[in-house]
Amino acid sequence: MTRQLHEVDYATAPRSPWKRPGTIAAAVLLALVVIAGVVVALMGGDDGVPSPAPSNAPASQPAGGTSTAAEALPTAIPTTAPRGVTWELVGQVAAPRSATAGPRQVAGGVASGYAHTPEGALIAAAQLALRSDLYAGRESWEPTVTKQFTPGADRDRLLAMYAEYDPVPPVEAADRATIGGYRYISYSTDTAVIAMAMRVPRSSAWVTLTLTVRWMDGDWRMVPPPGGNWQALQAPAPDLSSVVTWGP
Repeated sequence: MTRQLHEVDYATAPRSPWKRPGTIAAAVLLALVVIAGVVVALMGGDDGVPSPAPSNAPASQPAGGTSTAAEALPTAIPTTAPRGVTWELVGQVAAPRSATAGPRQVAGGVASGYAHTPEGALIAAAQLALRSDLYAGRESWEPTVTKQFTPGADRDRLLAMYAEYDPVPPVEAADRATIGGYRYISYSTDTAVIAMAMRVPRSSAWVTLTLTVRWMDGDWRMVPPPGGNWQALQAPAPDLSSVVTWGP
């Protein structure tokens, strides 16, 4: 049975990284602890994420969802934002899409077919994080987490928590965090770790969410947060000086 939000245990509610809590004037909002809600507690230092030494070598673009032999795949980390990216709404939040990096197809709540390149990993990380948000709606988060997150106890925990607290009350678009930039922490042909910078709604503050995607079964898959807790992946960011500016 779905638990009513006014009965939610504040300490165990799922932490969505894409919504600002706003003024918690009603008990029903106690369950909606999200990334922007911990900014005040976390601010006061750098984001704690090491910067890689990117290569200036250009990266080619295998078609989304395809790859060749590992030795032929591009691994050079781009120093500029991907070109040819358009931003399409996923619910209330804009997500990136590229004719070369993917996703090639969107069907049944699943956006799939990403290039086996650093740019493909970046767009996959953004797409999967946005589509797996509790506030994207069950028609989005359930197929995304089920089909596009790496299997295991953390994924199962995330699904169980989402199912328990779904549906959530509607929120305004202005109360959703938006992507503002990124930084590659590491990249290989099988794993990419990317710090995604997001603006805290209705403020000038920034936070980063460290996302990991892995190449499995011919596409990038999101590694779920430990214990289903998105808050474990976040850190404060004083500004965008340490990231590549990128966003809608």
